[in-house]
Amino acid sequence: MEQENTLAEEEINRPFEVSDIETNISQDELIADPALESVDSQALPDIDFTALTTEEIVTQLQKLSDNFPLPRLKEIMDSIPEIFENRYRQEEKEALAKFTADGSPVEDFQYNNDTKERFHSLLKNYRDKKVAAAKKNEAEREENLRVKLQLIEELKELVQKEEALNQTFQEFKDIQERWRNTGMVPQNRINDLLETYHHHVENFYNYIKINKELRDLDLKRNFDAKIALCEEAEKLAENSDISEAFKHLQLLHARWKEIGPIGKEQKESVWERFKEATNKINDSYHSFFEELKKEQENNLKLKEELCEKAKATAEGEYKTINEWNSAAQMLIDLQEEWKHTGLVPIRERNRIYKKFRSFCDIFFERKREFYKILKTEQENNLKAKIALCEKAEALQNSTDWKLTTEKLIALQKEWKKIGGAPQKYSNKVWNRFRAACDLFFNNKSAFLKNIDSEQEKNLELKKVLLEEVKQFIPSDDNEATLKQLKEFQTRWSAIGYVPIKEKESIQEEFRKSLNAHFDKLNLDEFDKSLEKYRSKINTLNSAENKESKIISEREKLVGKIRQLETDINTWENNIGFIAKSNKAENLIRELNSKIEKTKQRLSLLHEKLKAIDTLI
Repeated sequence: MEQENTLAEEEINRPFEVSDIETNISQDELIADPALESVDSQALPDIDFTALTTEEIVTQLQKLSDNFPLPRLKEIMDSIPEIFENRYRQEEKEALAKFTADGSPVEDFQYNNDTKERFHSLLKNYRDKKVAAAKKNEAEREENLRVKLQLIEELKELVQKEEALNQTFQEFKDIQERWRNTGMVPQNRINDLLETYHHHVENFYNYIKINKELRDLDLKRNFDAKIALCEEAEKLAENSDISEAFKHLQLLHARWKEIGPIGKEQKESVWERFKEATNKINDSYHSFFEELKKEQENNLKLKEELCEKAKATAEGEYKTINEWNSAAQMLIDLQEEWKHTGLVPIRERNRIYKKFRSFCDIFFERKREFYKILKTEQENNLKAKIALCEKAEALQNSTDWKLTTEKLIALQKEWKKIGGAPQKYSNKVWNRFRAACDLFFNNKSAFLKNIDSEQEKNLELKKVLLEEVKQFIPSDDNEATLKQLKEFQTRWSAIGYVPIKEKESIQEEFRKSLNAHFDKLNLDEFDKSLEKYRSKINTLNSAENKESKIISEREKLVGKIRQLETDINTWENNIGFIAKSNKAENLIRELNSKIEKTKQRLSLLHEKLKAIDTLI
């Protein structure tokens, strides 16, 4: 203790005042900004998992698990299971709807998707790692607690030592260094441990009567360390990556805690400097998240609007397959738009996603119910059509030409009244029915073919009539001319069969000649097209297999009508979803023009259908 005697008596005997230096800072001061502690500052990528497929969810989750530590994944891992399960169920429902759309039975459906197994494997791996990390962390904290308690004991012993002050103070600095380098302890022991530690530090300063020069040197070192932290925080405030700056600021505050006291006269100014840099970073962080909050609130409004559209689609009335498919496509388009709308506030993500998903589920459940009922109806129609096939097959070898013809025509009319059969059986059952009818009518035609003399006579009569048509000079009276052309058609149909080898050529020549006169009539294109078509189908009256050809021609017309109706419906729906803009106006005009022209074609087809129905 010889060195102590070199100091002034009053300095040696004066107990070192704790108030002279910073021996402790309140825990509230050491937190960069308590209001932001609950905000995710770990710079995880913003991913809206509700907008992803199950395959995309698994892929993104694998990347996050590979590239980020466990604590930063907690928020995602807590919410992701429910999102994944909802998405998995929806994909399964959509796959089932697609499978049954063509009439396939539900019991044959098998959903092949291994994403659930892969997802739960990732989830289990995360939870296993979390448990292991928690155990390891707990063990490390317990060990750190043991070490720090031992350091406190060593600190207490310093007060009792009789060694030279320089040596004792060096041991004290060594204890402080080891204390700082020892990690975290259990949360419930932190406050008590720090209070005990600082109490014995205070005792050391009070009872050891540290040499003023050594004390000043220690305070100077602490002062320099805190100034360095201030400079680092000020430089950090200039960082353009706000999230990274905020994250690093927490480390600076943790280091500030571990630095020892500085002189009382410097304490307030240094702390104010450090706090000013902290406030700048906190303000920037607040501004950043305020902007993000506004963007997410706007996204929420957009998704609420999509929910309303989905609701309207889910509650709409649809009666035909085309209407259901058109509505389904509208909903799929809404789902695609949902994916690109962006993130919403995290507190709203599950709620808004469940709301949107519920309307999708309602729609597809109704669509499945529609197909279920439709399937039952189509199966009944299939049974009815098979029964007609059996009746037609029972008549196909008959030689009672007149009576059997009437019976088969009656069966064909009955066939037309029956609705559609399941798609995969529709062509097969129709070909079966048509084959039976064709066999009879082909046999009938073969029988009638032998009447050569009558057909040759008919050929000569048609040649004479054809020449008359060619020589005909239309008058200025459209009505009189049209009447005469129709009379030619009537006379042509009344003549009867001609030899099969001459049939197509003379028929085509007659049609061309008649059409040439129709073209000269002062009629609009609609009426001309209709009259030409009537001229064409009137020739079917004298054709072989008349009934079969009429039915075939009628089905072609019906098929074209349905296709045009579908096209018009699709274009009209598309117009409803086009956002307003200059380009959109041009597109809408083009679509409206296309719709109008198609409606004109559709009107003509309906008139043609009426014309051919008069022949049945």
